Amino acid sequence: MILAAALALSACGGGGNGGAVFPFLPSPPTDGTQPPVVQPPVPAPTCAVAIPADAPLTAIPEIQGTGDRSPMADQTAATVRGVVVGDFQAIPNGDTRLNGFFVQSLVPDADPLSSEGLFVYAPSNATRVKVGDYVQVSGAVTEYGQTAGANAKPDSLTQIAGTVDKPVAVTVCGSDIPMAATAITLPVESETTLERYEGMLVEIAQPLAVSELFELGRYGQMVLALNGRQFNPTNGNAAATHAQNLLARIVLDDGNSRQNPNPIPYLSSADTHGTRRMGDMTQKVRGILSHNFAAYRIQPTEESTFVQANPRPDTAPAVGGTLKVASLNVLNYFTTFQDGTTAAGQTGQGCTLGSGAPSAGNCRGANNRTEFDRQQAKIVAAIAGLDADVIGLMEIQNTDVATDNLVAALNARLGAGTYDSVRSGSFGTDAIKVDILYKPARVQRVGGLVFPTGTDLTDYVAPSGRPPLAQRFAVVGNNGGFWFVVNHFKSKGSCPSTGDVDQGQGCFNLARTQQATALSSFVDKLKAQGESDVLMMGDFNSYLLEDPTRVFEAAGHESLLKRLPANDRYTYVFGGETGSLDHAYASASLAGQVSGVGVWHINADEPTAIDYNTDFTTDDRYAPTPFRASDHDPVQVGLNLAADAAVTQPILGGTIPATARAGESYVVTISDAQPGGTATLTSLSVDWGDGSAPTAATGPGTVAHTYTAEGSFNVVITLTNSAGQTATQSGTVAVSRIVVIPPGAPDLFFSEYVEGSSSNKAIELYNPTSATLDLSLYAVKLYSNGASTPTNTQALSGTLAPRATLVLANSNATAAFKPAGTITSSVVNYNGDDALTLEKSGNVIDRIGQVGFDPGTEWKSGSVGTLDQTLRRKSGIQAGDPNPLQPFDPALQWDVLPLNTSDGLGSHTTN
Repeated sequence: MILAAALALSACGGGGNGGAVFPFLPSPPTDGTQPPVVQPPVPAPTCAVAIPADAPLTAIPEIQGTGDRSPMADQTAATVRGVVVGDFQAIPNGDTRLNGFFVQSLVPDADPLSSEGLFVYAPSNATRVKVGDYVQVSGAVTEYGQTAGANAKPDSLTQIAGTVDKPVAVTVCGSDIPMAATAITLPVESETTLERYEGMLVEIAQPLAVSELFELGRYGQMVLALNGRQFNPTNGNAAATHAQNLLARIVLDDGNSRQNPNPIPYLSSADTHGTRRMGDMTQKVRGILSHNFAAYRIQPTEESTFVQANPRPDTAPAVGGTLKVASLNVLNYFTTFQDGTTAAGQTGQGCTLGSGAPSAGNCRGANNRTEFDRQQAKIVAAIAGLDADVIGLMEIQNTDVATDNLVAALNARLGAGTYDSVRSGSFGTDAIKVDILYKPARVQRVGGLVFPTGTDLTDYVAPSGRPPLAQRFAVVGNNGGFWFVVNHFKSKGSCPSTGDVDQGQGCFNLARTQQATALSSFVDKLKAQGESDVLMMGDFNSYLLEDPTRVFEAAGHESLLKRLPANDRYTYVFGGETGSLDHAYASASLAGQVSGVGVWHINADEPTAIDYNTDFTTDDRYAPTPFRASDHDPVQVGLNLAADAAVTQPILGGTIPATARAGESYVVTISDAQPGGTATLTSLSVDWGDGSAPTAATGPGTVAHTYTAEGSFNVVITLTNSAGQTATQSGTVAVSRIVVIPPGAPDLFFSEYVEGSSSNKAIELYNPTSATLDLSLYAVKLYSNGASTPTNTQALSGTLAPRATLVLANSNATAAFKPAGTITSSVVNYNGDDALTLEKSGNVIDRIGQVGFDPGTEWKSGSVGTLDQTLRRKSGIQAGDPNPLQPFDPALQWDVLPLNTSDGLGSHTTN
């Protein structure tokens, strides 16, 4: 509870209403159960200032009451007297801190359930007070931070606060009065127990462990728990429930309301090696007990000493064996950034959800190149430190571009060819996927990637959109083989209001259990292909005692993390509770070949503030080390695989787009083509399914074909090796017709094109007819970097009056490029080498550029080009150019204007 307002200060003196001697009164018990301790009488200093008639002298406990809200709040004013036990006033020309101070009754009353402390809101214009001062304060009783809503639970601190027309009055009547701290012990009896100490000087003299660091860098606070870090109840480490965990913890704050404190408090050193890890211990905290942001917290009045009980592990734990397999969540490793740029230097780009139109809104990783470089350095350091022969990745961008980038960075550090990827392409319906890296010198792939099919696929993918990835490997040397299956289950977040709600195992437990059942079925099918040794790893988003683990164990798989000591079974911290969301499950035949399992605790124990992000980093503690490379710890498994007979299987991987247009170039990508073992490649071809001759290929790359008719066709990529073995990949393509309308008939067309600096890009559409056009028939499509299929589409809506214009602009363009009525659209995220089409009812009626062709930087004819210029349609043009596949000469129909010309947007004239 707090006493707040603008302050009016009065002088102190003798006589008046002060000078009373408080009687013998019992002090409040420390936890509501201990007997009271009688204190001797203490003479109170004299306060010479009269007590306001409208703010009668009131004991602090009367204001606090015995509930979480003052019975006097927002109803009356009061005068209180007490000793300053915590000074958190603003520093002149510096931090605002808490903008006030805490006062406490010189002698407590007889009610152990009511607090003796109170906060006085005293902003920067207040006269200074100091700890030990005896003060008289008059003002209005209020609740700071009261949650709104009729049924909302109060989340507030009781205070005395001034009003606009009546500021708080503070009188310093004495000084240097010592006050003893009230002892508090954890666990408390209930969630309301600590309310009786709100605003008081308290001390917890018990072993306390750091149990949560998520907000250390943001708000300067961390969670401390009795005797040791707290584990999630369903992880199996301790018998405590979540409710019991809450009663045995306290928030240690920094006595400051600022965000992004500089320096970050409580770190072990002032340099970039400074940290504070989960499990670090202190034996005592002392300060004021306050209540803010739904938690009781200590605002410290003296520094706590921490022991680094959980030092950083500089090396990954030894797991033995002749082969090491690992998994690591790479925390949204994207090479397309949230600002629309890419690691390759492109601008105006976006991310897809496995397929479809790209959008920067789908990108989840680094905000920009600066953040990405920091992220990459940490991820590379972590993977290099793991030194795994095979590693499964979670949360990598759903393209091979991101994986190839990571492989290149790893090999730049470790040596050319150290790692390779399985080239999984894009799959599923999420912006992220799982992927696999391996060391070709240590293992070889046996056959290609395998995805689940049928109900195994639909049941697994439905909750998350992220299919598992399976690859069979054989050890170089003894051909010992195993299946490696990487997973990323549905998360516990974004809880629904009904249905699959939290029933003790987090939200969507039913969905994760369904995924576990589907995965077990898929693994059975993998075993049927001649290899029973299976290792499933990844982020299963479920703890060790939850239903998905029970499903795997019932199917005969061993949960390998259960081999570790209980306190080592964790990879993640959430809400102050530690547990393992990442797992390794071994099939029955593989379990006996497991030499060891380990978790490298480089991420979950570290403060979020030291990761790669640059936002909210006033005190930037980044270092290119593996620590806090991600939010999950990596898991490792050592294997001693028994020798197997050599198995040769060809490997084939590729991407078969699902749609095409007759008359347009259709491109299939072959990402991987290996004959397998010592065999050689005999043939590689693509059968287009339309009766035309298959197109031969010599290896990975692109193969193009032009369909002449619409329809549905089965495209098959086939590889044959010298041993007579084949590998195939097939997919169905739906081919639609493209109708080219002869020029001449007036219709909507592009009338202005702006390719300005930075995001200053816009296109103008003009209706040259005498009729109002139904815009729902039209769409604008963007074809980036020579693409033959759209990379972004903007469907239009509404109507457009005769001889009126409609402007589409980049959302980040300046106001000059957004006349009244402008629509902001990602279809305008183009550069000079990107083509645009305008379609009506699916038919092209106008274009800028040539679809399916990359001109390099721009289409240009003389001084007229599509880069860094404004183009305005010549006044004689009444209809668009409906030939998107033909070479584009901008000088034929367009006049050129200087860079960033925008004065013509929103109006157009024709002859």
